[in-house]
Amino acid sequence: MDDLILGIWGYSADSPAITHDSGAALIKNGEVLAAINEERLTRKKIEGCFPFKSIEKVCELSGVTPQDVNAVALAGLGPRSRSAKMLKYILRTWRETGVKLWGRTKYALLTAKKIKRTVPKSLAGKPVINVDHHIAHAASAYFTCPWPNATVVTLDGIGDSAVCATVSSGKEGVLTRHWECNGYYSPGIFYTFITKRFGFSPSKHEGKITGLAAYGDYNLTIDKMRDIVQYNSQKHSFYSSYIPRLFKSKGYGDWNLPIIDDLLDEVTREHVAAGLQQLTEEVVCQYVEDAVKKTGIRTVALSGGVFSNVKVNQRIRELDCVDGVYVHPNMGDGGLSIGAAYYLWAQRMLKRGEKPLPRFMPTAYLGPSFSDDEIEAEIKKSGLPYKKVEKVEEEIAKLIHEKKIIGRFAGRMEYGPRALGNRSILASPTDKTINDWLNDRLKRTEFMPFAPSTIEEHAQEFYKGWEQDQVAARFMTITYDVPKEKGDLVPAVTHIDSTARPQVVRKEDNPSYHRIIEAYKELSGLPVIINTSFNMHEEPIVCTPGDAIRSFQHGSVDVLAMEKFLVFNKEE
Repeated sequence: MDDLILGIWGYSADSPAITHDSGAALIKNGEVLAAINEERLTRKKIEGCFPFKSIEKVCELSGVTPQDVNAVALAGLGPRSRSAKMLKYILRTWRETGVKLWGRTKYALLTAKKIKRTVPKSLAGKPVINVDHHIAHAASAYFTCPWPNATVVTLDGIGDSAVCATVSSGKEGVLTRHWECNGYYSPGIFYTFITKRFGFSPSKHEGKITGLAAYGDYNLTIDKMRDIVQYNSQKHSFYSSYIPRLFKSKGYGDWNLPIIDDLLDEVTREHVAAGLQQLTEEVVCQYVEDAVKKTGIRTVALSGGVFSNVKVNQRIRELDCVDGVYVHPNMGDGGLSIGAAYYLWAQRMLKRGEKPLPRFMPTAYLGPSFSDDEIEAEIKKSGLPYKKVEKVEEEIAKLIHEKKIIGRFAGRMEYGPRALGNRSILASPTDKTINDWLNDRLKRTEFMPFAPSTIEEHAQEFYKGWEQDQVAARFMTITYDVPKEKGDLVPAVTHIDSTARPQVVRKEDNPSYHRIIEAYKELSGLPVIINTSFNMHEEPIVCTPGDAIRSFQHGSVDVLAMEKFLVFNKEE
């Protein structure tokens, strides 16, 4: 009998309790059929309501009904287990720091008493399990990685309101946890605090801080940063007497750390960001080194929001003890639904005496696609001029070479925070000023340059140390140093610190997108184009033809390419 497992991230179908990045995923016999986050369907960034629409959509995309599902995995502990774990770490924090978290204690008790976890009526009667937040993260990393054996490391702000990090070994289909870390000392929470302190949206704009850090000198601030968060290799644990104080606040709006205010009186925010980034790289690398030492496995699979930090991931790849790095493409909480589903699938396999080996996920194209008829009907409804082009890839390459900004909408939508060519804005990489004027056009505030998409055949020329088996680069989850002579050719995708965050495009993964870049190289000599997500600021990446047309009408791009259709402005 087929194993059809539905993974859900969202608290309860009959409760208003909100999380963030809720979504659903469906796997069949260990293969991902579909995965989507609720934000793409509600059009509300980092949507956290229960993912009714996502559940419906993954079933639709997979050609099944909820009644066909064998079992349901809810990411996150159930209320009683979650409450118990919270109280454990609240007590430990008080013993170690003297910080009394009475508000969190009350919240833990109310969680156990009042909040129940339920599924929609359409899934009534199905077996349901709750999966520990960090087990779901670990499962998402391990069961989609390219190796049967891996050191599995998770690290985020805080999961199940208690834990920020874990280390596990994945061996021949079995995940074994070795240790976990107190979430009230989380380096991820500290990064989020600085994001909020600098006026950006917490749990959403941490990447801006990563980009900003390259403009500062960490030597001016690193000593104070090391006072705020430490990593204890003997205890395999992070520690901070400062971070717990943030949890005494009612919410982000009340967050305050006077030590950072004092620091900002002395230096600019660029230097603070640089110190924060350096600290994060140091403590995370120490954590990963300890993890590899514990497991003895030199291939590393990563998940959790901290691993959206592409510079941290580069530093991990460069560790002497690491032979390979895989970052789950939806590394934040948006990936919990796949992780929960995989964990339940693996448990069912093991119970039957079978070996649930990882099933490497070669692409992240797991969302909806649309037919030519559906796309053309939406274009006609808009009244915009358009034409159908048989060799559309060559035409797109020509437009990019002519310095046009192209919105590309083709194939299945990407799963995760990175646009990987199917819901992307494409442009030439030769204009150094594009980061300013295109971000202004998109109403974004960014310090990172745009990311490059590069065909695999030429990746080694542009990214120092890149090898064909380095799968993280296929998903735009890691940075590489760029040789100066190459950086000078593509300044729009090379950061001030001479790094880039590439998507290495293989022909077998996305032949149409590969052909666009190949055709652009034939015109320009460069096997690289700009790829940034197709959305306006504070909106999710476009999902439907209607979303793409609305973004186009708001001026995001010059030409809209939807499968074989090119759409133009009325005045052209």
